[in-house]
Amino acid sequence: MSPERKPGDPGWKPSDEDVAAALRPEPGLALRVISVIPFILAGAFGVIAFVAWIVVLVLGVGSDRGAAWTWAQGKPAGEVITQFALLLLIGVACAGVVALSIYATTYGFRDGQPRYFWGIAQGVFSALGFLLLLGRTLFPGFMRAIGLSGGQWYFAFALVAFAMIVIGMRMRRGGEDGDEDDDAED
Repeated sequence: MSPERKPGDPGWKPSDEDVAAALRPEPGLALRVISVIPFILAGAFGVIAFVAWIVVLVLGVGSDRGAAWTWAQGKPAGEVITQFALLLLIGVACAGVVALSIYATTYGFRDGQPRYFWGIAQGVFSALGFLLLLGRTLFPGFMRAIGLSGGQWYFAFALVAFAMIVIGMRMRRGGEDGDEDDDAED
C-alpha cells in the first residue's frame, strides 16, 4: 500500500504494486482441494504400508517366520543385524511417506506457496511415473510380485497422471517465487 496516503484519504490512488497484487489470480478452494488429493492418497498408501510393516514384518502375522524377535533366535549376529537394519529402514520409509504427505497436504492447501514446492512435487510424481513405466517394460515379473499388473498398474499410472495434471494447474495458478518473501517482511 502507498505509505504516504491511506485508502479513503482525498486523492488516494493505489500503487502499481497494489494493482498487480489485486490482479494476480489466486487458486480457488476447489483447485486447492483437488491439488492436495495426490498427497492425501500417498499418505493413505503410506499408512497402509506402515500397518502392514508392523503386522507382517514385525509381528509375523501370516508368515511362516513368526515375529521378528522369534526369527532372530539362534541366527548368526551378522545376519540378524542386517535383517533388523533392513526392517527398520522399511519402517522408517513407510513412516517418512506418511509424514511427508501430511506436510505436503497442509502446505499445499494454503493459498500460496513458493513455486519450488510444486516443482519438487512434480519431480517426485514424474519419477514415480517413470519408475512405473520402467517396471512395466523391464521388470514385469517384479511388478506382478508386488501386485502392480494389469488393472492395478493402470490405476496407479492414472493416479500419477492425475497428480501431474493438478500440480501443473496449481503451478500455473500460483505466484512467483518472490511473492511469499514479500509477505514475510510485512
